[in-house]
Amino acid sequence: MNVTAHTRTVPLMISNWQRAPLNQEQIISLLGDSYWRVSLFESIPSTQIKLVELLKTEKIPAGTVLIADHQSAGRGRLTRTFETPPQVAVLLSTVLYPIRNSADQGWIPLIIGVAAANAISKYCGLAPVLKWPNDILIGDLKVGGIIAEQFDDCVVVGIGINVLQNSDELPVPTATSLLLECEEDGINAREQLIAYLLHEIRSEFDAWNLAHDNVEILKKYSKLSATLGKQIKLDFQNGDTKESTATGIAENGGLLISGGETIVSADITHLRAIQ
Repeated sequence: MNVTAHTRTVPLMISNWQRAPLNQEQIISLLGDSYWRVSLFESIPSTQIKLVELLKTEKIPAGTVLIADHQSAGRGRLTRTFETPPQVAVLLSTVLYPIRNSADQGWIPLIIGVAAANAISKYCGLAPVLKWPNDILIGDLKVGGIIAEQFDDCVVVGIGINVLQNSDELPVPTATSLLLECEEDGINAREQLIAYLLHEIRSEFDAWNLAHDNVEILKKYSKLSATLGKQIKLDFQNGDTKESTATGIAENGGLLISGGETIVSADITHLRAIQ
């Protein structure tokens, strides 16, 4: 039995004047400090691919962030693509340098999910939830996604958030945008969402990186989780499938399911909440 679909009563159309190129100077001004080193691209195949390519040739400092107004080959998790029209989304990649044990780095996409949910809430008042390990949802519709890739001593993190898309611009019926979920006057310039997002990423990552355990991030993530307590279907890369119950988050950031098994990589479908 599937969960009840989150529906929109009236599709909200946007005006062309609301779509404008991102302004790098405005982003830097909203950030208000010199920590973030912002590079903005009008169009690029993928911020994630570009940042990994740079890391192969030079040491990239923490705080480096690549932002795109459009990606022609945006990357998602498990070799998927992340597709959007120009000037409608937040698309960025940054580099993080964990000092924690490598066994803890499965927490990083969850930390970024918490940061993204907080940023969206500040931006337009919505209350996003998180589907383990990397989806950002409004209700049960996907509004954004996260990718995290280990590279030497750092982790390259990519985030994509649908902001200004109309219904007919979304790739699948299970996707949504912030505009479709908010009142029209609740949508500000995308630069503001980027600033909120980067502030939250730095705050949440630094707090976790300097901690000696995962207690605080577990509390934060659990409050935002749409997966915990649900019956789920797991699809594995080898083609196997399994139904189980999501019971918790493991010490390494993996998903605990009934029977005590820890899942570190799988595609998750929510089936129903456990009564």
